[in-house]
Amino acid sequence: MGQPNSPQESARMAVQFSVYPLRQEHLSPGVEAAVEAAKQSGVEVKVQNLSTLMHGPEEQVFAALRAAFRAARSEGDTILIATLSTGLPSDQRVAEIQQDQKS
Repeated sequence: MGQPNSPQESARMAVQFSVYPLRQEHLSPGVEAAVEAAKQSGVEVKVQNLSTLMHGPEEQVFAALRAAFRAARSEGDTILIATLSTGLPSDQRVAEIQQDQKS
């Protein structure tokens, strides 16, 4: 229950990650490199104020996270913190919940 029907069918998941460049003169190159690498990995990416959210098939999400970390660390020492999740509500359901809260 809640599992993909076959090994080839990948479950959808999401990850929210934040990049923290360490001992670097400029912080934005590492963060921007991570976001760009995630975008190029073929998953949906949404940049927020303090973190980046991406979602898609599990294998692609993990590959995108790996690419983001490698891109960030190419700029220098880096910490990347990630939260992984499955079973996320659809964008439509989130909009409905937000609308209900406004009423």
